[in-house]
Amino acid sequence: MKLTYEEKAALLDGADVWHTKAFKDFPSIMMADGPHGLRKQLESTDTTGISGSVKSTCFPTASLTACSFDRNLIARMAKLIALEAQTNQVNIILGPGINIKRSPLCGRNFEYFSEDPFLAGELGASFVRSMESQGTGTSIKHFFCNNQEKYRFTADSIVDERAMREIYLKAFERVIKENPATIMASYNKINGIYATEHPVLKEVLRKEWGYQGVIVSDWGAIHHRTNSVKASCDLEMPSSLGYNTKNILKDSLLDQDLRKEVENSAKRIENLVNRYDRKFYQTYDPKKHHAEARVIASESMVLLKNDGILPLTKKDKVAFIGGFIRDIRYQGGGSSHINPNYLDQIADIRTEYSENTSLAKGFELNQDVDVDILIQEAVEVSKKVDKVVLILGLPESHEAEGFDREDLNIPKNQLKLLQEILLVNKNVVVVAVGGSVINLEFESKIKGLLMAYLGGQAASHAILDILYGNVNPSGRLAETFIDDVNQCNVQLTDDNNAVYYEESIFVGYRYYETFNQHVRYPFGYGLSYTNFKYSNFQIKDGKNEFTITFNLKNEGKIKGKEVIQLYIGNNASTVYKAKRELKEFDKIELNAGEEKEVTLRLSKDAFKYYDVNLKKWTIQKGTYHIELAKNARDILYSNLVKLNGEEIFHEPTSYLNTTYDVKDFPKIYKNPLPKKNIVKKRPYDLSSTLNDIRRTVIGRVISSFIIKAGMKTTELMADEWMKEVTRKTIVETPIRMLSLFSAGKFRLGTAQGMIDIINLKFVKGIRKINKDAKEKKRHE
Repeated sequence: MKLTYEEKAALLDGADVWHTKAFKDFPSIMMADGPHGLRKQLESTDTTGISGSVKSTCFPTASLTACSFDRNLIARMAKLIALEAQTNQVNIILGPGINIKRSPLCGRNFEYFSEDPFLAGELGASFVRSMESQGTGTSIKHFFCNNQEKYRFTADSIVDERAMREIYLKAFERVIKENPATIMASYNKINGIYATEHPVLKEVLRKEWGYQGVIVSDWGAIHHRTNSVKASCDLEMPSSLGYNTKNILKDSLLDQDLRKEVENSAKRIENLVNRYDRKFYQTYDPKKHHAEARVIASESMVLLKNDGILPLTKKDKVAFIGGFIRDIRYQGGGSSHINPNYLDQIADIRTEYSENTSLAKGFELNQDVDVDILIQEAVEVSKKVDKVVLILGLPESHEAEGFDREDLNIPKNQLKLLQEILLVNKNVVVVAVGGSVINLEFESKIKGLLMAYLGGQAASHAILDILYGNVNPSGRLAETFIDDVNQCNVQLTDDNNAVYYEESIFVGYRYYETFNQHVRYPFGYGLSYTNFKYSNFQIKDGKNEFTITFNLKNEGKIKGKEVIQLYIGNNASTVYKAKRELKEFDKIELNAGEEKEVTLRLSKDAFKYYDVNLKKWTIQKGTYHIELAKNARDILYSNLVKLNGEEIFHEPTSYLNTTYDVKDFPKIYKNPLPKKNIVKKRPYDLSSTLNDIRRTVIGRVISSFIIKAGMKTTELMADEWMKEVTRKTIVETPIRMLSLFSAGKFRLGTAQGMIDIINLKFVKGIRKINKDAKEKKRHE
């Protein structure tokens, strides 16, 4: 079907919250939240999730599945989610999330894979390749430099070009090769320009990487529609209800370049619809998917400590203690929240593993206070058993989309309980649940530690499968664990404008290893119930790649899986570089006593870095190391290799110092640094927040009405912390977004009129409000 220009312009605006627009003989397609399961809203106009979502399988979150270091496992999960999407008539899943974990405090870290761009890119690529092969589209997110929740709608990520390329764009560059249906442009600014309008979209994503799919805005991330279309951001979601279509049509009357870009975007959306529109006949078996979720979780959880206390046996008298035993934390809060088909609880399934078990609550989850009667009950139970399994971790109130954590600590009432139990029983195993790094400094006092993360609806079964030895743990940490956030070189602040990424490339283990910092557990760390021996390590130098071979033997008495990790050690140079970087990994399964020769191939392109002077990826001539390692700190073999490349000399900076020093960030950023904090005054616009306009008398009056209306959505919320997060989100959200998420109650025309009034343009504002009211009435 051939669309008119007006229809093409309209196609760039969603039909509602989840669908693209349909025209006669031209269908629409539906998108739904992911990424660790299907979250399909029951109503297409529901912007907040109040109406609920369909039941589906809640698989483990990315923070856990990344620890599998298993491309095949990720692909398996993506295939299952695709089937559930098709069963529910969903064409595109909004995922995976491949943002870098710049800080362990980011409230949305549970949705992301890793602090390492190679690992995130490879696992993200497996997810996309698998899901797309089933005919279900993907949307890789959030593009780009979107690494905190604080001021996430308005923050300006100030990042140097090299870090942008090597850290924050690298995973996306890898996943683009799998041709995902869409890429989601994020809310934030990068170096002063909103992501939905950023030159990187056209210059890098389109021209350099060759991406021809659809770029979709994060929901409500469009600020200036004409500018975003010119930047090749194709689809605005949710619908602006025609407001921005009118702006595009008006602007394109005298702008032929804009008209051309509208045509290009419309063509890409047409191709998207033609590619993914289909009739759905699929169904899935919820019980089988639940079993699969259990396997995926158990293949990913990380055993961090085992002083001979694990695995448990049926003869052991074991007490399971903690508020999580009947209310397991299994997923994160926010847009990825799944309505699970089933949900296992440890208290309900423990007898499947042993009859010699007992229970005690020990602490409350919803308040950080010591409840003496619960503590005493737990202590008495602990006295009567051989071993105690204490489930500790972060309640949802400590970690969710919409806010960042303040520290790495778990609630004090949980630590108090651990202290009291250790006084009567030293045989304690802790199972830690949470979506990101937590303070585990108590590990020296206990005998076993399992990092379970957020394991999905079958998390409880997966935990017990590992504890009782039904599954040999094989997960490895996809992020570095520290005890105190002050050990991290990245500190999140309350600055309302610019966020300096002054650490440059030194994110995660790249910082801790390069500058020899103490950590609790290094990136890539994890234990097994068996032992693996490496031997006969050899490297063969080829024209374009190195071939690495070695023998791997399972010296234990049970079958197990080992994660192979290959790093490069960088050369001495005037170009600052990380001490080592992960460049390849694999997961090998061996029976007891079995030995295999393992072969890895490492492209010489793996030694490239992005040179900001040459404006390209290049290999610097020099001597490097190829390192076979157990993790980022424990190197098994390290062989020197010489590479031919360019002779490069850079002016030295503070980043070359042996001690961490970022004083030369202004020098490597190469542009004037914006203020971290600003006072936003008139004139305001639709991208201003309620916090901004409340600096005026009129703004305070108007914002009070908006806040009151917005808070009505929280009336059914039982938890006060959720209400407070909602209120905080409302006042930090751009007015334009509040309009888009109002389901037509607070339209953009009215919002613009309100802004005019706040800017003291009373007559103009009133006219716009009256005009919008008449237009709304015509459409009702």
